[in-house]
Amino acid sequence: MRVIRSWKRLPFHWLIPLVFFCIGLLYIYAAPHFEASDNESHVGVIKWIVDTGELPVQTDEHDHLYGHEANQPPLYYLTMAPIYSAFDTTNFSEYFQRNPLVLYGHPKRLGNRNFIFYRQPYPPDLVGVSLALYVIRLLNLGMAVMTVAAVYQSARTIMPGHVGFAVLATSLVAFNPMFLFISTSITNDVMVTTLSALVVWQMLVMLRQGFDSRRSLFLAILIASATLAKISGLITLPVVGLAGIWTLFRTRDRRGFMILGTAVSVVFLAAAGWWFARNLSLYGELFGTGAMLDHFGRRSIALSRMLSEEFQGLRISFWGLFGKFSILTHDLYYHLTDALSLISVGGLLVFLVKNRKNSFLLAVVSLLGVFLAIGSVTLIWFSLQAPATYGRHLFPFITSISVFMTMGLITLRIPPPLVVIPMLLFSLASPFVYIMPQYDHPPTVAEIPESATEAFARWEDITLIGYEFPTPRRWSAGDEIPLTLYWQPRARSSEMQALFITLIDADGDALATIDSFPGWGTLPTTWWEPGSIYRDDYSLQIPKDVEGFSSAQLHIGWYDWADRIDILPVLETGEETAAFIVPIGALVAGDKERELGSGATPEGAVFGEALKLNRYRFRAGRILELEWQVLRELGGDWRAFAIVLDKPYQDGVDFEVIFQNDQSAPVPLDFLKVDETFITRHDFQLPAGYQERHGIYVGWYNETLGIRLEAPQPQNMLELRDFDFGADGA
Repeated sequence: MRVIRSWKRLPFHWLIPLVFFCIGLLYIYAAPHFEASDNESHVGVIKWIVDTGELPVQTDEHDHLYGHEANQPPLYYLTMAPIYSAFDTTNFSEYFQRNPLVLYGHPKRLGNRNFIFYRQPYPPDLVGVSLALYVIRLLNLGMAVMTVAAVYQSARTIMPGHVGFAVLATSLVAFNPMFLFISTSITNDVMVTTLSALVVWQMLVMLRQGFDSRRSLFLAILIASATLAKISGLITLPVVGLAGIWTLFRTRDRRGFMILGTAVSVVFLAAAGWWFARNLSLYGELFGTGAMLDHFGRRSIALSRMLSEEFQGLRISFWGLFGKFSILTHDLYYHLTDALSLISVGGLLVFLVKNRKNSFLLAVVSLLGVFLAIGSVTLIWFSLQAPATYGRHLFPFITSISVFMTMGLITLRIPPPLVVIPMLLFSLASPFVYIMPQYDHPPTVAEIPESATEAFARWEDITLIGYEFPTPRRWSAGDEIPLTLYWQPRARSSEMQALFITLIDADGDALATIDSFPGWGTLPTTWWEPGSIYRDDYSLQIPKDVEGFSSAQLHIGWYDWADRIDILPVLETGEETAAFIVPIGALVAGDKERELGSGATPEGAVFGEALKLNRYRFRAGRILELEWQVLRELGGDWRAFAIVLDKPYQDGVDFEVIFQNDQSAPVPLDFLKVDETFITRHDFQLPAGYQERHGIYVGWYNETLGIRLEAPQPQNMLELRDFDFGADGA
């Protein structure tokens, strides 16, 4: 009990915002500047204002960095432009070098998360453009601290005597990894979220204490500012209006209501009216949203399809989907947040039943519910026209979400520390576990380790001196193959060169591929230091829908990015070769044909107690197809032979082999399991016009060992009799 009393006396009103700020610094450090959705466009608006002294205008030209953000209200950009202009940013074009292979919006694919190349991701460089952007991000974090503080004060206003309620509601915001990530990026979402949270706090105070002239003026300024920060801030206006009506009916303070209405109307028109007038003049509409959609494209999608296909992305990106919608956390985290959300909904219903006679709490729930409902409907409406189902778009309504969840959890008597402590620890770990590994450069080593296989292959000035691959094995659909390559450049490339690692089958067809710049997209060859040895780690994902029944190899190569022309490798002997190939085992996946079917002739002969000939078929007058079944595991380089003799075989009688075709199993026998079947196809090359009848002798041999698999037939070979060679069929 003493511990509980001490816990309740802690100064959470500043302690949680302080902890949030400290964790936010980790996110600023971990995530480079342009690695959140649309950050480059927000920077583009700031840069345009600094360079031209004007606001951007939405046009059909798509080559401007500000892109589709030109229609955004200007408050955030006008606030940050003086900060940006205070630094020497003349090196912007040198700093801002896009990664053309970036994977945007593909969180289940690996690598190439970086939107641009960073010469020094860690520790961050603090000069020029980079320093200016870090200062802006620090200011964004400061605004987010105000959001956290406002949520705490809102919760204390709702339940003044319940410290645990305020702590839990605030922690659901402060220790949400996605909220931390967005709060430390460059986006107007941070400003509109802060202003909206402040509006909600002051609105709740008005509900409890009644009208106050200064508070009404403050609310008016906040509403106008939120609207000028982002269009979603306009939703605060009708919600505060409803709160004012409720307060009027409760207090009968007509004068206070008139002051609130007048203040909001006058300040809103004076501060934000010009923006709407500008939109009407430029685009013929109040918001400019239609012009943006006209210039950048609309989509047409059914509501049911959008909700079914994109709701998962919305909920995941509310709790933690970093980068350009491209870095997932652990699946367990999403399952836990789903469970937490569902439990909260159930608890909220119980809360409403228990407090059905508490008019203040019902008013709070109603107004916060209206706020969240309008925001959600607006998001759905816009998402039907453009992809916008991102969790950050719900952050302006995060006070409503956190308060509702807390009402449910507290009602079900779930102890706040049970939620707060895991969220705190996870938010602390996320920058190191999920974010930083995606952007750091590949490490250099003094020499390749003993565990690596030495190799030599040179693509112009790039040399592969070793690699670490898994021992050849059997691979399945959905597997990931870990790969480590050791590169040593002889000189720094003047042009960017890209790497490919392709999993191919025996016919050379691609099954899966990695297409990347070194370091999985983080370090272009133009930045390599000659003579250094780079350890380059990858994980090759085999698609879940791939089909294959074949040996598997890795094809490793380079190509010039500018002209997309492959660079041929040169071996240690100085010989130029078409491809550098390394065996990796076999792929067994999908429904590739492994049986001949009912039309084939049944057999049943067994070879070496290891392989059984189930059936066979002779077609097109020259192609013998044999279906084999594995009876026991058999390793080694065994090949199936099919030979045609000039006369039936007899012991002691000379004969001549007139046709022969030997084939390995499509999957090396080392990787096949007992009872699996496979087909070998033997295509005899016949002279033109050949027409004769022959038997065919089949069996298995190992050239290295110089033996055949034993069979109860002469010379361990089975005769398949009487085939019409040269005919159209058997």
